[in-house]
Amino acid sequence: MKVPDFIKNRFWLDRGWVNGIPADVEIPEKPLYEVIDEACIKYANRVAINFYGYEISYIMLKNLSDRAATAFVKMGVKKGDVVAIYAPNCPQFAIAYYGAMKAGATVTAISPLFAPREVEYQLNDSGAKILVTVEQLYPNFNAVRKNTKVEKVIVANIFGGEAKVEGDFIDFRNLFAVEPNPPKISWDVKEDLAVLQYTGGTTGLPKAAMLTHYNVVAQVYQLMPFTDVLRKWLKNESKIIKREPPYITLELNGKIVKTFEDYYDNDYSPRVAILPWYHIYAQTVDLNSGLAVGDLLVVFARFEPEKLLEAIEKFRVATFMGAPAIFVYYANNPDLLKKYDLSSLIYVNNGAGPIPPEVVKKWDEATSNAVRNMLVEGYGLSEASPVTHTTFGPPFRARKIGSIGPPIPNTYAGVIDPSTLEFLPLGKEGELVISGPQVMKGYWNRPKETEEVFFYADGMKWLRTGDIAKIDEDGYFYIVDRLKDIIKYKGHSVYPREIEDVIYEHPAVQEVCVVGIPDPEAGENIKAFVVLKQEYRGKITEKELIEWCKERLATYKYPRIVEFREELPKSAAGKYLRRLLREESIRKGIANQ
Repeated sequence: MKVPDFIKNRFWLDRGWVNGIPADVEIPEKPLYEVIDEACIKYANRVAINFYGYEISYIMLKNLSDRAATAFVKMGVKKGDVVAIYAPNCPQFAIAYYGAMKAGATVTAISPLFAPREVEYQLNDSGAKILVTVEQLYPNFNAVRKNTKVEKVIVANIFGGEAKVEGDFIDFRNLFAVEPNPPKISWDVKEDLAVLQYTGGTTGLPKAAMLTHYNVVAQVYQLMPFTDVLRKWLKNESKIIKREPPYITLELNGKIVKTFEDYYDNDYSPRVAILPWYHIYAQTVDLNSGLAVGDLLVVFARFEPEKLLEAIEKFRVATFMGAPAIFVYYANNPDLLKKYDLSSLIYVNNGAGPIPPEVVKKWDEATSNAVRNMLVEGYGLSEASPVTHTTFGPPFRARKIGSIGPPIPNTYAGVIDPSTLEFLPLGKEGELVISGPQVMKGYWNRPKETEEVFFYADGMKWLRTGDIAKIDEDGYFYIVDRLKDIIKYKGHSVYPREIEDVIYEHPAVQEVCVVGIPDPEAGENIKAFVVLKQEYRGKITEKELIEWCKERLATYKYPRIVEFREELPKSAAGKYLRRLLREESIRKGIANQ
């Protein structure tokens, strides 16, 4: 099988890609924690984490994770064991995450939204030996504890106090009672696992992507140039008006911006860490990448819309990595955005799922007072650690709404015919495939699924993403929809995202998720689950919304069924759980027969 020259040559590099973003970066062969330790020494006295006012410096993070590693080893943890973390974003998560790796363990992080049955499944499937959790989530584990093989459970009070729960457990603070003496581990970084990242389980039971230390370190170095470009731009394009510690006041494109003096002088760019760290997207773009370059992480345990904006204004946050549900919320509450000074933002990125163009437009309108906070989109998946594509807006490059941008350094991407695996030309829709150093080793204990998700062409190993995509003449990639989410209506292929984008244009709509449900005549029927804005509830009917769609879509594309909901089910990463909506509709259909 042949890879076309335009892909092998990565033609997007010749289409005006951003100065300072190289085709390839050098990726060191070292474990992830060494990268973070180097940053902890380099930026020793900077604040690494601010958690609701509680601060941890870089050197303190290293010391505490060294102590945690030493304690894990004393508990019997050895290279190759699995340590599970079942916690929201908090300092203890970061300490346990790097501490477990220093002890030689592989980390698997469990969604804080999981119910006991789901916690039990991940613990057993991963073979976790140690569990680190928090007081609030401990009862969920304890309910299934006897069904797992977990040997020890460590419980934290997220604000650093005594953990007060019942049963046999170790207080997280006891990890710090030992002198720091982490073991010396011999690593094969391209084979040894750093993370077992469980997928969302859109089909069947969740499975874990095996991410090696080389995979996750590759991501840190692949993303570093983007931070460098943004920092250099800020320094080159701004003019210092006055120094008034801890701020410098700048004039940037005719607008006044306040930024931390340390940021301007020493490459220090605060970022909000609102994405859930159990997900590899957040581990990569906030935790690992943020710490590796010496950033301040302003950490939130959960999404708190107004407090998040307050933090952006207070800490002069430069980088905001979000997910669709976050931006949908703000798009539907534009007055909230307008209350705060967001002018410090120089990079706002959506990941974890596609974002409707209408939401992007509403964000732009509501934040027009800001200097450089245009919302752009990236792409990734758990199996690729996860980032494969991202982009900038002006002044670096033209933004194309709906595009995920070109591939990041060291990454090859193309579009194939999913039935023949043949690569397709520009403009044709097919399955997106990826090749690069961030691509997983395979699925944990799933040899059949591993074999099915990879193929080889021209000596390169390619990952099948399951997403339908296309490439334009400038090298911008576009996600059309999930291959498995395509609705087959009377033989036509219908993309839920296209319908959702149309429905989002309706002024009454707050959220929408479209699924296909079995139908004896059509094969699958098209159903839209819609959350209306509060002020429109009771004032618009399902039939009116269907008519809206009929005027804007081909006859085989508009939804035949609309159901209004108070809310839509989402994962902790903010993805709509289509499978749950589909299964619920099927059950209702059977019950009504």
